[in-house]
Amino acid sequence: MKKLFQIFCLILTTGLFAQTNFIENKTPSTKRVILLDAGHGGTDTGVKKDEFQEKDIALKIAEIIQQKNPFTDVDFVLLRKGDEQIINTSRAKMINEIKPDLVLSIHANYNVKDSKKGTEIHLSPLNPTFEECKILGEKIGKSISSLGFENLGIVETNSKILRDSQVPIIMIEIGYLTNDDDRKILTNESNYPKIADKIFEALKN
Repeated sequence: MKKLFQIFCLILTTGLFAQTNFIENKTPSTKRVILLDAGHGGTDTGVKKDEFQEKDIALKIAEIIQQKNPFTDVDFVLLRKGDEQIINTSRAKMINEIKPDLVLSIHANYNVKDSKKGTEIHLSPLNPTFEECKILGEKIGKSISSLGFENLGIVETNSKILRDSQVPIIMIEIGYLTNDDDRKILTNESNYPKIADKIFEALKN
């Protein structure tokens, strides 16, 4: 965990990101804040396959990450705490108002070809912390893929939430809900604590 925050502290101390230091502006606590953005919600279900919906999978995984938090110097905070819909423009605005040290946006993926599978890490090159997020994102992708997903690496995209958030943000597309192999892992809730542990592992290293 120390190495992760050394990266983000460097960003803050160089002035590139000083205006978004949550700790400095919002609380006297020395704890860092990692915001968990469970993708979609409400009528926006995300990917649907049979009885499974991306919004539900993302929220359950985010909740378990928060519950299993192994760090004494970090608070994991949920952006949405239930089945509520937050449009992408509002998501980025909320993130910028909260000013967390890091955002992990949790998703399941979709492709018209059901053979497509694997873990992808989505980042925007327009985000001011792209290079730093790329280092951590590669670690997260490698760690999660050890659970049986293919590691598809970094995908550069300019989705609104990634582009407009002015804080470090990593979108984790854990696997493809449209692929049989990935779906078996994604829909088995006994795997959610394992996914959380793999994210913690990446944050520690």
